[in-house]
Amino acid sequence: MKNKAFLYLLISLFSISCKAQQYPLNTNYSQIPNNAYIKDLNNDLNKYVGNWNVSVGSKQIHLYITKQENRPINLMSKSYFSDVLVIKYEILVNNQIVESTKNFTLENANITSIDLDIDGSIIFDYEGGKCGVGSGMIDVTYIDSTHLKWNYQPESTMLTNKNCSDYPAEGIKINLPDEPKDIIFTKQ
Repeated sequence: MKNKAFLYLLISLFSISCKAQQYPLNTNYSQIPNNAYIKDLNNDLNKYVGNWNVSVGSKQIHLYITKQENRPINLMSKSYFSDVLVIKYEILVNNQIVESTKNFTLENANITSIDLDIDGSIIFDYEGGKCGVGSGMIDVTYIDSTHLKWNYQPESTMLTNKNCSDYPAEGIKINLPDEPKDIIFTKQ
């Protein structure tokens, strides 16, 4: 009985210590063990946090960037935890809101950081809007304490009434700016 209790104690301690393993943000995915914690050890993400704005043509885009610590990540065959940035946004055309995720929870927001690039920029995954339209990658580069550079590359999406049964007849418009390249946001 004592051996069994000791074995359970060892297994518990081992699983706790595995969960406590911390790695820096730029850790290669192949090197991340299950239950690891990819932590912002150098506070690289903090400089991006805040409210950022830009006007592009008739659009005003407001980004609300938040740092979320210890977020559970399930990617391919791995489960781990990571510090991430989450972007919520609001897009106005002629001062009318055309799209907003401002009231989404952090878990439901559709733009989340996935990587710290070698040049220090942050790579985000955008899940897209309705029916996944506009999904793609966003590269955000910190310029200085009041400016960020934004580049968004939407992927092509094939929609049918099977994978998007409530697709509107007038189509779905991608409102996030992808042109021009290198859009500069200003911190508010």
